[in-house]
Amino acid sequence: MRKICFIAILALAGCQSQQVVDFDTALLQTRGPVAIDIQSFAGNVTVIVDPSIVGTQVQATQLEIGLEEVPERSAHMTCSTNIETGMTGEVVHIVAACDDNSLGLISAEIVVRSNSIHGVSVTTSNGNVTLLGISGAVDVKTKDGNVRVVTPLLMNERVSIENRRGDIVYRVRGESSGIIDATALNGEVALDLRQGKAIILPGSTGDHLFATFNGGTNPIIMRTVDGDVRLYVVADPVGSEPLFNTDWFTW
Repeated sequence: MRKICFIAILALAGCQSQQVVDFDTALLQTRGPVAIDIQSFAGNVTVIVDPSIVGTQVQATQLEIGLEEVPERSAHMTCSTNIETGMTGEVVHIVAACDDNSLGLISAEIVVRSNSIHGVSVTTSNGNVTLLGISGAVDVKTKDGNVRVVTPLLMNERVSIENRRGDIVYRVRGESSGIIDATALNGEVALDLRQGKAIILPGSTGDHLFATFNGGTNPIIMRTVDGDVRLYVVADPVGSEPLFNTDWFTW
């Protein structure tokens, strides 16, 4: 097992009420496809498949909000990575931790890029989770942020997404499959299937959707409170998304 720890580089943020601490980018020598496992105390997480990347690149930033003035430049969080090699390939583990964040003023920004990603697990809070171009199983837990999964690759493995006070968007290609069990308390669930065939199962309502599509048996479990769930099964999940930045998409 290899372990890499970041060295902080402190930088004063342009915003008068926020301090930014940028960490050195970690360049990991992975062969791919890799699985990504991220455990963060708080903040946004973005995982991007980028064919131009050699290995896996991890960027971490600390954000600290000042109540009355800009906080002093100081690193309060740590971010470490290690690569675990198992029977099914390499798993990149990323852990962002903060020992003293009782007021919730500190958060992390984690961005991971690799040329091939199969399987993603993310736990965070008070932040968005964005997964672009990935494949494989998905396990996401967050709150007070939105979750967005957009990929042109076939998705036919288990998906589990839990959120609170935020939306869930799941956009996949038409040949993907699964059994949908989605609930949005104080919100609504919608399925937009442009390719393939879906069967809406008994018990479905405006905020609960039970359905199968394209004969899949893999569970797609989605839960949110005070948010909506939107599932799209379309020919072009990336290009058809309104106002979506496709700079990352270079296939």
